[in-house]
Amino acid sequence: MTPAPAGVARRAVLAGMLSLPAVARAQTPWSAARSISLVVPFAAGGTTDVMARLLAEQLGPRLGQTVVVENVTGAGGNIGAERVARASGDGHTALFAHVGVFAINGHLYRSPGFQSERDFAPVGVVCTNPMVLLVSARSGIADLEGLLRRARSGDLRIATSGAGSTLHLAALQFLDAAGGRADLIPYRGGAPAVNDLLAGQVDMLIEQAFSAIPNSRDGMARALLVTGAKRLDVLPAVPTAGEAGLPGLDMEVWNALVLPSAAPAPVRAAWEAALAASLKEPSLRHRYEGMMGRIPAGQEATAAHLGALIANDTSRWGEVLRHSNAARMD
Repeated sequence: MTPAPAGVARRAVLAGMLSLPAVARAQTPWSAARSISLVVPFAAGGTTDVMARLLAEQLGPRLGQTVVVENVTGAGGNIGAERVARASGDGHTALFAHVGVFAINGHLYRSPGFQSERDFAPVGVVCTNPMVLLVSARSGIADLEGLLRRARSGDLRIATSGAGSTLHLAALQFLDAAGGRADLIPYRGGAPAVNDLLAGQVDMLIEQAFSAIPNSRDGMARALLVTGAKRLDVLPAVPTAGEAGLPGLDMEVWNALVLPSAAPAPVRAAWEAALAASLKEPSLRHRYEGMMGRIPAGQEATAAHLGALIANDTSRWGEVLRHSNAARMD
């Protein structure tokens, strides 16, 4: 058999790649000469990092380039975010954004190095994670009614992971919704807070579902409610905060993709198309759902929704922090 000319063979291979139904490649208005950097503003190994790496695997083929995850840590996520805010808008740098960095840090740091609404172009929400309210099995609290009585008497110790953290804000929301008060015990992170909850050193915490669920299954902690619009399939007997009569407790953690604000419309459109296609991939959806992530759909999947979410959450969490007298950290 006579081989086809090299140029013909190459065009045939490329045509076959582009016709693969599993990879709807975006029209990328940039050179494929170098890789894309997806900056994660937290350390490797955490939930946010794992989600970013799973997404990067799907984005690469759709953007036509290798997507490399870079962990740029420090200042509660501000250093990584500032790196992307100052980057070129050519499409080669994006940020895996987090509610804490985008909607909370601006109220905690006088000079975070960026402004979320000014310095970034929203691409879209990646997923939203509900939280679970846990009480220690050693606390003597058997149910939600018992917890509310303790909160209203002021005899309650709640673990947080420091001022302005999602655990802290969720605790403040709970106390406001319950009409109670408590000693808020700050920890350096969620893991030591959970350890002291299990040991009975604190009575309660509100943690992301992915981290909280294993601890609610071993008998050392009880799950009393979940945030979000619906119950979790893995905790079918645990009501939502709204069902439990605490609709004001609605803290959820979201992650999203953003670009530098300098990115022109064609670059933004390419990233939006790649994200939308990636989030439809069954294998990615399965992994995210296994981490209790809720993948956006419809209007929630648009760049416009993310822009509104950043603005709304920045306003409401700032109000919560002002009422709590949480001090800026720099």
